[in-house]
Amino acid sequence: MGKVRMLTEDLVSLISAGEVIENPSSIVKELMENSLDAGANLIDISIEEGGTKSIVVSDNGTGILREDCAICLHRYSTSKISTREDIEHIATYGFRGEALASIAAVGDIRITTQTESEEIGTVVTSRFGQKTTIRDQARPVGTTVEVTDLFRDIPARRKHLADEKTEAQRIQEAVMRHAVIRPEIGFRLRRNNELVIDCPPKQSATDRITALWGIDVAKALVDVDYKTDEIRISGFIARPPISRGNRSREYFSVVKRPISDERLSQSVEIAFSTTLMKGQFPICALDVSLDLSKVDVNVHPTKREVRILNIEKVCEAVSRAVRYALGEREEKTEATTLESILGLPTQENNEKESHGTAPILQEEQIAAIPLVEQVILKPPDIENEESIGVEILGGVFRIVGQIHKLYILLESDEGLLIVDQHAAHERVLYEQLRKEVNTGTVAVQELLQPFILSLSPKDAEQILDLAETLDNIGFSITSFGGNEISISAVPEIFGRVASEIELISLVDRIVDIGEKEAVDAFMDNVIKVAACHSAIRSGQSLSNEEIRDLIEELSRTKSKYNCCHGRPSMIRILKEDIDRKVGRMGPEAIARFKARHRLD
Repeated sequence: MGKVRMLTEDLVSLISAGEVIENPSSIVKELMENSLDAGANLIDISIEEGGTKSIVVSDNGTGILREDCAICLHRYSTSKISTREDIEHIATYGFRGEALASIAAVGDIRITTQTESEEIGTVVTSRFGQKTTIRDQARPVGTTVEVTDLFRDIPARRKHLADEKTEAQRIQEAVMRHAVIRPEIGFRLRRNNELVIDCPPKQSATDRITALWGIDVAKALVDVDYKTDEIRISGFIARPPISRGNRSREYFSVVKRPISDERLSQSVEIAFSTTLMKGQFPICALDVSLDLSKVDVNVHPTKREVRILNIEKVCEAVSRAVRYALGEREEKTEATTLESILGLPTQENNEKESHGTAPILQEEQIAAIPLVEQVILKPPDIENEESIGVEILGGVFRIVGQIHKLYILLESDEGLLIVDQHAAHERVLYEQLRKEVNTGTVAVQELLQPFILSLSPKDAEQILDLAETLDNIGFSITSFGGNEISISAVPEIFGRVASEIELISLVDRIVDIGEKEAVDAFMDNVIKVAACHSAIRSGQSLSNEEIRDLIEELSRTKSKYNCCHGRPSMIRILKEDIDRKVGRMGPEAIARFKARHRLD
């Protein structure tokens, strides 16, 4: 007997449902998009137990005709497309005809709907293993979809869901993405009967962002509106220094469809590259509008991704749009040479004037160059040389100084030691705070004025859930009401750089770490984050005394050769390696010596 068999229709529906319905937030997303396609301007969502017990999505859209209710739960039933040509110009959110059928395959579903043209509404009820029923039910024009007992009859799927809080936070994020992109639409989200998102229709972008991301972000908003012949980029960005410590507030949509795209994120970050500190990420909500034939939205079951033809051109437009919004205007300039920048005769003119003789710059010419800074190199202070020596790696090094305000140069008879000041300080702070946590002696700095941070509902909840653990390493975090948290104390090592931007970035990094399964592992990750954010930054000037103190502290650590993330904190270059590089040693140097002294 053969091994290949046809699957039953019930089994096929369960497998296919998994492509669209990954978790409760998938259901909320699909139902919201159906409401938007129905022309709703107010969408009300209510969930219980993270959506696993109950999801209710109600709208004031056009509703569903009674005759369509009989087939709306069947696979591939849709009002969005009817021909092959429609697939190439999809303007709606839904089109696959899978959402309601997939939902009905994994949970009980009840649809109550009323159209303007009908005198009485309709209620459709589908329960797993039972026949679908249809009957009369009055309601205002629009549709309400109730989903209950998600994955009740598929325990293998249900056990892989996250806990209630995580699933609820995913739903909040799904609602927020649409709410940010569509401020003209009203969105309400209730969680276990508590109102967590309340955005009325026809809000301004500023009011919408104030409600969802806080007043500080809203005050920094800059409109984006950039057009080329084929592409339009619209939306908003937040002016620096307002930013986040991760990409959680980089929102993108294509023809108002929320998507995720690494290339679009990189395009925005490139435009911000000279205005944000390393480790900070822009805040933006940008919509890409282009001809529908240039977008394939049918490449991902959940429609999180789309394929854009000429994506390079779109990314270039996104970068330009952001730069323009930041106030940078590109001017067409002809190619320049070093000679033209410095106001010197060009090589071509010199060749004409000197008939092929190489030009020679006179002292008067050099002195007249305005863009060249003349620097007098002072000889080292021999008398004080001994006072700025430091001992590390079993030898004594003389402090030469800094280069690029990032690397510390130390000299010895054996060669050169290059120390990354940020990595070195990060290692010192990590071991200090790790020791204090282990011994229960964390030094805390009370802030004169508590920081009040406005976060998203999801981030605020996550941080407050971790407040007790964070208290063990010196952070005092409490709710300030709504989506705001108050930070009244920080570890002493963080106090020196505590600022709103740094604390927001720190909060983002802690949220990235995720829920703690092993407390010690979570704690160690937070200590690393705190050490990184507290350490001396690139671009910070250090005196010789500060350099000496840092190197001496580094020499006392257990793992002085790396920062707490494993990156090297120092590099040693031997003098003979330098000699070899410049030709003072090796076969070539020997050959030159013999030639100079006519030795065989």
